[in-house]
Amino acid sequence: MTTETIRHSRERLAWFILIGSFFACLLVSVTIPLTISAFLRNATTPLDTFLQANQGTVGIDDELGQRRAALVGEPPLEVAESGTILTDTTASALLTMRPPGGGDPLATLQISSNTTLDLDRATAPRFSLSGQPYRVRLNLKNGRVRLDVPETDERGVSLSISTPQGAVDLREPGRYTVEVNNDSTQVTVQERGLAAIVAAGESMTLRPGERAEVPTDSPPQGPLDPARNLVRNGDFSRGLEDWSLFAWQVERPDQPKGTTEVRTDDNDPTLRFAREGIGHADVRVTQSLNQDVSDVDTLRLLATLRVNAQSLGVCGVQGSECPLFVILNYVDETGVSRVWQHGFYAQGTVDDNLTPGACISCAVVQRAHERVPLEQLYFYEVDLKEELASQGFLPPRIIESLTLVASGHSFDTEVSDVSLIVE
Repeated sequence: MTTETIRHSRERLAWFILIGSFFACLLVSVTIPLTISAFLRNATTPLDTFLQANQGTVGIDDELGQRRAALVGEPPLEVAESGTILTDTTASALLTMRPPGGGDPLATLQISSNTTLDLDRATAPRFSLSGQPYRVRLNLKNGRVRLDVPETDERGVSLSISTPQGAVDLREPGRYTVEVNNDSTQVTVQERGLAAIVAAGESMTLRPGERAEVPTDSPPQGPLDPARNLVRNGDFSRGLEDWSLFAWQVERPDQPKGTTEVRTDDNDPTLRFAREGIGHADVRVTQSLNQDVSDVDTLRLLATLRVNAQSLGVCGVQGSECPLFVILNYVDETGVSRVWQHGFYAQGTVDDNLTPGACISCAVVQRAHERVPLEQLYFYEVDLKEELASQGFLPPRIIESLTLVASGHSFDTEVSDVSLIVE
């Protein structure tokens, strides 16, 4: 090989090295920042997701199939991704999701009895630089779930639900109900919200006050007539508008009245009754309804409440001083005016001689008072037509009014929402 050939070979090698180094530098200077940027945008961390038993014993299966039990009155249990929540005929549960480290709720799910729900995903961006939303993905295999998605920060929540019949994407803060059985999925957007449904290659958008049905292997059908809520401003988002507030009744003139206020803790308006004192006191708020319900198939009362404190055991010596009563005035099919009521308490032991389990001085239709976990959110649901029939009473023809009463000596009670749903 001549000296000239060697020189040309070295020149080509030098150019190759120079050009390769340039492209390598360019690649590194571009890909590393892009990789870091993608990591900062897309890295996630789990949401704080906790489940508390509302009634009965609730099962939580992890991804390995190991089961834990959530019991009423015990602290909430954490639910990890790929976990499954199971309720039987006697159980219901409340699932709450918050940003990592706490904060206002991002979503609250009321899980009814006979429900199987998978938590496929519940994540938050790991870094504040990310513009990605909080992401929640659920799989409702059967049963019924009511979802409350409050207003959050600008990040927002992307919440999707898959069912055997299709997929539901909740696109705005609001209140939703999703119910699944072997034949169909029912989706309802209640007072606020926006939902997109996809099934069998077709899509549909639901707005507030609309409902859709998705039969198996069929596209969405609707919008259909929704289940109507007879209660106006039942979530107290407009304060006490549409409600009549009565004055506090205090037994002893030397004792103080209590306070009635609508608070906005956790971005969720809550009606609060609070009083500290000796001797009896009570207060009530009432809404006149005057609605004919003679032609409805179901009449469901729903309430979400919390008893933070009470000084009396159960509901007092006559069972008439519960920290919360829900009372319905109605006219039955024969034109007779009647009163149905249900009481809630959080402390004390039922004793027929000292603290009876129902009001012994009330001429009303009632069942035994219901014990709820102290300082824990609790939701109550009853089909009033079935409830009255089980006690031998005729169904209502006209609903006259709905009343919330707080009573006792010292007590602190909250009501997040109350609804009277007709279908």
